[in-house]
Amino acid sequence: MEFEVAKEKAVKYLMTAKKTEYEVKQKLKKSNFSDEVIYQVTKYLKELGYINDEDYIDAYIRQCMRLLTYSGFEIKQKLLQKGIKKDIIEKKLEILKNTDYEKRLIEKLINGKLKNMDELDRKKYLYRRGLGNFDDIYGE
Repeated sequence: MEFEVAKEKAVKYLMTAKKTEYEVKQKLKKSNFSDEVIYQVTKYLKELGYINDEDYIDAYIRQCMRLLTYSGFEIKQKLLQKGIKKDIIEKKLEILKNTDYEKRLIEKLINGKLKNMDELDRKKYLYRRGLGNFDDIYGE
């Protein structure tokens, strides 16, 4: 009975958007389900393909690349906060190394938000965002 209630709650939670295994577990914990039920529900949902952290990472990276929102460092931090294992994230982020993604992100920032900043403040901002390869890209 408790399993069915927890499963229904988890499925409703997953209907709005993809979630990580960690996020589903946290949601069920907040609803005071036992650890055993949470384990059973997440196992069941993973078997059905409703929870798949690797697919989640792929979709998240594709979205970031399309929208030019976060640096590789920031993507990694956001995914770590969602409870995804560091080694899986790093493996998936290898895709960014073979693209000009961070160069395009830097250009977007420089032509937009950083346009009126002096050079030192611009560099500090980029370093804080994990874009320390600014000099490599622009040869400064």
